[in-house]
Amino acid sequence: MNTVKLARRFALVGFLVSISFFFFWYLDDKFNFFHLPTVETPPPGNYGEPYLRALLEKLNFVVCPPLLITFLGMDSGSSVNLVLDAIVVVLNTALYFVLGLLCGTVWNRAARLRVK
Repeated sequence: MNTVKLARRFALVGFLVSISFFFFWYLDDKFNFFHLPTVETPPPGNYGEPYLRALLEKLNFVVCPPLLITFLGMDSGSSVNLVLDAIVVVLNTALYFVLGLLCGTVWNRAARLRVK
């Protein structure tokens, strides 16, 4: 398989992962998918975070490591956070592209060794 073609596919996956997490968390803030307690609804006595939400938070940092950059703009305005989110999408796409190049190189070398 062509290494650059595989790397482009990895980059597309990295882009889609970043965008999907961005839109999911944006919509979660707006629509409260997990029915978290708000100011109007106090939490019950033994409240715990939903397991699916905790899993998504952990997966967010595993599949999109450049997301740590957004901690720099945590107390900034929404425009700064939007710029940081755009930087995260670009860096995650580049990271997945490099990962695709590495996987393609290893795959091609393994294929050449199998032929011999």
